[in-house]
Amino acid sequence: MSEENLREILAGVEQSVRDFTDAEAALAQAEQRVGQTRHKVFAQVERLRAEVEAVHSPELIGVLRHLYWQQPGIHGRPLAEAAGLTLNDMLAAIGPSPSGILCADCGTELLRTSRSWSPPARPGPPVCPDCAAQEQHDQSRQWQVERLRDRIVSEAAVQAPARDWRAATELVLAYPPLSQRIERGSLIDQQEGIWRGWENARAIRDRLIRAAVSDDDAVAVRAGEAQLLVATAF
Repeated sequence: MSEENLREILAGVEQSVRDFTDAEAALAQAEQRVGQTRHKVFAQVERLRAEVEAVHSPELIGVLRHLYWQQPGIHGRPLAEAAGLTLNDMLAAIGPSPSGILCADCGTELLRTSRSWSPPARPGPPVCPDCAAQEQHDQSRQWQVERLRDRIVSEAAVQAPARDWRAATELVLAYPPLSQRIERGSLIDQQEGIWRGWENARAIRDRLIRAAVSDDDAVAVRAGEAQLLVATAF
């Protein structure tokens, strides 16, 4: 590198540093001015609040609505305090603002309720509160129908000869979970329902004993219990 090129590069570095320093100073001055003018805004809001008849007067609410939604550099909490309100009360008074996001179901535009608002987290595209409530209602109703169906099916009677029920229960009861070193309430018991299956078999066997039925007699067992017994036996 020649001496002339080196001096040119160093001169360029020096000029860049001077420009950067000037920009830093300008930024600091601008930030100071922003802070000062922000406080002037709060002071004017306090003055307006003192002049109006009520905290919810249209003039004051109109100013608060504009400053909150259109001037993000005016912080929300001190703005509310300048108007003699809490932040939540001010948000309720000024109302929401359009978000530009449309409901995926009905096409209604979603409303921002605060500056930090974002569409509710959910799988799929965002929906409005009414559609979300309807969706939740439909899901709840479907869940209730499925639960009712499962209960009806579980309580339906399954007919089989007593000898078949006895064979299945004795097969299960021959291998108590304790002999398999499985504690009641343990992780494997919770995951596989081992004790539940064993106790179900014992309850069915006890009912057969109390009923004093012969091997050929048809005995009805609820479908849920029967399914658990057969699964445990296998």
